[in-house]
Amino acid sequence: MSWPAGATVLVTGGTGFLGASLVRRLLADGAQVRVLARTPAKARPLAERGAQVVTGDITDQVAVRAAVAGVSAVYHLAGQLHVPGVPAAEYRRTHVEGTKLLLGCCSNGARPAVFVHCSTTGVLGVTGDQPANEDAPFRPTNIYEATKAEAELAVRQSWQTGFPAVIARPGLVYGPGDIHLLPFFRVILRRRFWPIGRQPVWLHPIYIDDMTEALVRCGATSAVGECVHLAGQEPVQLADLAAAIARAGGTRLPPGHIPVPAARAVAAVGDRLPASLRQTAPLTTSRLDFLTHSRMYDVSKARRLLGFAAATDLPTGTAHAMRWYRQHGYLAAATS
Repeated sequence: MSWPAGATVLVTGGTGFLGASLVRRLLADGAQVRVLARTPAKARPLAERGAQVVTGDITDQVAVRAAVAGVSAVYHLAGQLHVPGVPAAEYRRTHVEGTKLLLGCCSNGARPAVFVHCSTTGVLGVTGDQPANEDAPFRPTNIYEATKAEAELAVRQSWQTGFPAVIARPGLVYGPGDIHLLPFFRVILRRRFWPIGRQPVWLHPIYIDDMTEALVRCGATSAVGECVHLAGQEPVQLADLAAAIARAGGTRLPPGHIPVPAARAVAAVGDRLPASLRQTAPLTTSRLDFLTHSRMYDVSKARRLLGFAAATDLPTGTAHAMRWYRQHGYLAAATS
């Protein structure tokens, strides 16, 4: 889309995986982009592309006020990923306190025309084998999802005063630039991935370029006062996602599966490791939850309100991701 001349768009969390992709897209669309960033060094590549950088944390009132001054739109993507060892207070500070401060600064000054709040489908927890729509109840399973749900409630409360906010809930975002799913890719390439149990597990991935397009549409359409699920056109079985990654890497999945009791025993050992070592454990309870519970979503509202349907299929998306990991040295290059 084209942005009006002089329109400034603020992106919080602009140095992250999704945020950086959005900033690049907004700049390409002709918007003047401002980024709120804690670390100037991480924001330097965006500044070199033309983004204005305001240095500060999402809970720094002075920095947040400076960041929102005169903006036409706000994309609130700042967040703390769910990783071992991060105190619960850090999630609450970033997701809940930061969101409330940003909303307050926007409401008390010149209001932006639209405020797009990036939440997560994770606030609904485990969905089972039926896609959940936006009206499903919150059922968070960890501190990340719980504090994201609290932040959503703050945004929903702003609707009561007519504040022009949209809640965007991404599914499982993957693609070039993502590090969160790198261990999953790595295990598959080492042929050390087996499904856990015999029950199909469904996930709902979305490729980064599609996710970015969806966010842009959230800020350019009449979705104010709405919550929208943003995920691929159809959910996929975890085994099919793993197989697509294996094919993209030039290998195949090994046969067989892991019995659930055995996986639980291994996860219990992983949970007892120090936080610094837990990332390298074969399994933890959190990872076991990801690998054994279905999470899929009804995306019909995004089609209806945004005219959005994800365009990138799984083979194409996983191939792009694999190529990026190898080009940047995260995974070994393919051998003939």
